[in-house]
Amino acid sequence: MADQERKLPESFDWKAFTPDDSPLGLPDVMADPLHQDLSTAKLDEGDLAHDFELPLCDFSQGSERPTGEAFHLAEAAAERPVALIFGSYT
Repeated sequence: MADQERKLPESFDWKAFTPDDSPLGLPDVMADPLHQDLSTAKLDEGDLAHDFELPLCDFSQGSERPTGEAFHLAEAAAERPVALIFGSYT
């Protein structure tokens, strides 16, 4: 956040996202330097991603079935370029 203050839209109802017993509201959390640090990317294009392992599942029958195999990012990236996409599809 270089010289730029994060602001919520005037009409945003932050109380709807805050439990009644919470000592902090959403504006307090967003203003917290630790939150700002955690929400700021620390990687640049071309940086190596940390290796991780995920179980592989078979969905061909319409439900999740573990295959007993695993996906390793480092192994896949050694064979070909890999694109990681993070986001919500809901």
